Amino acid sequence: MEQLIKLELPSLSLIIPELVVLLTGFILFTLDLVYKRLNHALAITVSLIGYLIALLFLFLNWGLKGETFYGLYHRDGFSSLMQAFMILLTMLTLGFTHAYYKQRRSTYGEFYYILNFALVSGMFLVSSYNLLALYVALEAVSISFYILTALLRSDFNSKEGAFKYLMLGGLSIALASYGAGFMYLYSGSLDLRYILTHVAENQYFLVLGLVLFLVGFAIKIGAVPFHFWLPDAYQGAPTPITAYMASVGKLAFFAPIVRLMPYVQEHFAYAWVTTVGIISAVTMLYGNLTALVQKDVKRLLAYSSIAHSGYILAGIAVAKVIGLKAVIYFLLAYALMGFGGFMVLALLERVPNWENRLEQFSGLRFSVPWLSLSFMVILLALLGIPPTVGFVGKALVFMALSFEGLWWLAFIMIIATGISTGYYLRITALMFMKEPNHTFDLSISGGERALLLLITFGIVLLGAVPIILWNFVSLSAENLFVR
Repeated sequence: MEQLIKLELPSLSLIIPELVVLLTGFILFTLDLVYKRLNHALAITVSLIGYLIALLFLFLNWGLKGETFYGLYHRDGFSSLMQAFMILLTMLTLGFTHAYYKQRRSTYGEFYYILNFALVSGMFLVSSYNLLALYVALEAVSISFYILTALLRSDFNSKEGAFKYLMLGGLSIALASYGAGFMYLYSGSLDLRYILTHVAENQYFLVLGLVLFLVGFAIKIGAVPFHFWLPDAYQGAPTPITAYMASVGKLAFFAPIVRLMPYVQEHFAYAWVTTVGIISAVTMLYGNLTALVQKDVKRLLAYSSIAHSGYILAGIAVAKVIGLKAVIYFLLAYALMGFGGFMVLALLERVPNWENRLEQFSGLRFSVPWLSLSFMVILLALLGIPPTVGFVGKALVFMALSFEGLWWLAFIMIIATGISTGYYLRITALMFMKEPNHTFDLSISGGERALLLLITFGIVLLGAVPIILWNFVSLSAENLFVR
């Protein structure tokens, strides 16, 4: 007797924010075709309207959960929280970029819809357990980042950084796709939840696939020894795009690994803790030690980003609810801190002959006292000084490690943080305790100044009153562990 397969219509209500952002991208693309030189004020206005509508739908349906497109897309509290931060950071990016590109005579209309497509691809990447959907979203985010990295006219470093990113990025996607292939060969399913909960005795294909899949994402997040592309890409990219990759990119690329955490306890707990813990320790130590000897502050912050990937991996090693809560909080905290740090450099690069050299920060407070104060707060937050959000993030990861008894990794985390004191405080001392080599006038709009002060205020507020963010983080982490 023939069985009829009932095909249900996809529930579009679950993906309204993504659809709004995607439609915004097509509108920007169409405007760029109609107008040979897209009006940047119009592009920014259309983008902001689209993002605000997407945020509105996101908050109106905050508690909405479910799957659609036959399991390809999954909506839950974690995806909503990640997407809200990604949209907000994209809106902040638009507030800094036009003046930056205008000064460098690199104002391309393509920038706006490529940035938009990077956002919508990242939103899908944080919202799926399906290997096929993850592959497509990962590829889309990566291609957008390759283009954005190279989007500086007549800048060799920008092109070199994009090329290195392309080569290593292609390798990461190839490894992740091979891993997905082996996992499918093992289980006959593309759903990570099914694959990791239906484990048979013969696990060779599963283990090989899982390792390749995780190595692919380890390249994307810049974990040692898969980090080689990151310093050059971060240094060569337009600095607002570096800020975007260090924040939104970090959220997007870490999300699939975070979703794996609840499913490795039963069969892979020891191997997971050992492998991820070792990679975390090496990444923390290498990132901080290498940053300590950098003379270029932009490259220094790139190695700091590598070190912070190590801190986040330390929390991921604790594949339990307490570790998951710490990881999500730290991810959001670093997204805000890393974004603010690179945006300070983007503003300073308007100064003639500014090259982000360490000695150029001597006596910076005499020229731009408010900018120096904001940068100091961001640096202290990256170091983990209270009452900043960076302190709360590191404290949560340390607590998770201690509850799990991973004292060796907690001890390495303390050592790595101590090493980072050398370069964070050195920049702060140069700005506030040294005489200036020269003074200058920096032309910054009132809107840009307000946005940077808003970021600085958010870093302090979320550290002083962590419950504001903690309630969202705690609920989303607990829901991920409910099967």
